[in-house]
Amino acid sequence: MKMTNFQLIFTGAFVLLTLVGVAVFGLFGGVGGKSDIGKVVIWGATDQALMDRTLQELRGDNKMLIDVVYVQKAPSTYLTDLVNAMASGTGPDLFLIDQDEVLPFANKIQILPYNVVSQSTFVNSYIDEGQLFLTPQGVLALPLFVDPLVMYWNRDLLASAGVAQPPRYWSDLITLAPRLTVLDPSLNIQKSAAALGEWGNIVHAKAILTALFLQAGDHIVTRDGDGRPNVVFGQTPQGATANPAISALKFYTEFANPSKTTYSWNRSLPEAGQAFTAGDVALYFGMASDYRTLATRNPNLRFGVAPLPQIQGNSTTLTFGQLTGIAIARTAPNPAGAALAVQALTSQAAIAVAARESKLPPVRRDVVVDTSADAAQAVFVQSALVARAWLDVDKAKTDDLFAGMIESVISGKSELGSAVAEVGLSLGALVRGQQR
Repeated sequence: MKMTNFQLIFTGAFVLLTLVGVAVFGLFGGVGGKSDIGKVVIWGATDQALMDRTLQELRGDNKMLIDVVYVQKAPSTYLTDLVNAMASGTGPDLFLIDQDEVLPFANKIQILPYNVVSQSTFVNSYIDEGQLFLTPQGVLALPLFVDPLVMYWNRDLLASAGVAQPPRYWSDLITLAPRLTVLDPSLNIQKSAAALGEWGNIVHAKAILTALFLQAGDHIVTRDGDGRPNVVFGQTPQGATANPAISALKFYTEFANPSKTTYSWNRSLPEAGQAFTAGDVALYFGMASDYRTLATRNPNLRFGVAPLPQIQGNSTTLTFGQLTGIAIARTAPNPAGAALAVQALTSQAAIAVAARESKLPPVRRDVVVDTSADAAQAVFVQSALVARAWLDVDKAKTDDLFAGMIESVISGKSELGSAVAEVGLSLGALVRGQQR
């Protein structure tokens, strides 16, 4: 049977690891025992100061990390720089990669086979979203940071409307929207219940849509039994009474529809986060990492943090999470050192330091965070445990697909069903193009 390029890539990677396994991965047993692993260079778009502080603290207890250095790259050119450097033989040993980049980069990663990091150890050690890094052959990356999607709420706007608590379910938001949104006689929005429905002025629109799709039961792109990406977006599960993707898209876009009671947002309004800190939006759906920015922009803003609303009646609670992992480059100049360093950098002690320095929740289940004096962090930790995402095929192209889907629906150009179907077909074409 003829193998696809995707299968060949993973098979080739597995064969490569078999050949160099003794030299590279056999050293894992020596973590903590070896004092010199040589220079190991890490690339990423994560803040330099954050990574330097994390490495500095880790070096105090683990001398093997003394020659591990981090180099921050510009976020806008990071992936291009990485690909070019790998091609020219000047790339790093390790590199940071988000879950929405791991599929396109799979053939540039040196997979950790399960006889090095067992699947059971991985699943029991890391939050569930980390399983996006797993393939039938082994581990593409080890989780390092997670940034979950949460709900920020303006205490004063809710209190003024007689609302004591933020919505727990999306159905609650439908009821609250008319009470929280203030329109002038010309139907211009003066105060908004929630920044939902548009794309251009909602920075986290894709994250919100992803959460809605996943909560509704549409997992967008998954892996089949052979580890290949499988597009399921827009499919109606057997026995279901409604299409999950269509239901989620309908809910989202109705907040930008002036004829609906939920109308609370349009493209003429400022960027959602700025409108929230100006006190003009009751509910803002943002990442955990937004917390300090929101607090700094307006120190007088009285706001709280709550978990992302759920679909009432669902047995599973989930939100979106931006997951960052650390992977070994197939072109690593020091693969043996990289193999040792990657385990040290994702150990229980290391993740505890990374979480403390980043103010993000830990990606490891065995890292305990005292949140008794930090209500916001308690929500972040809880949200990380239920964070999910999907195997993005090409982040830039799928951004365009999602943006076009939203625009076609709110402009009336497309019906919900046809908009969803078109994106499903386009995702399929992207996956087939990647497998060639």
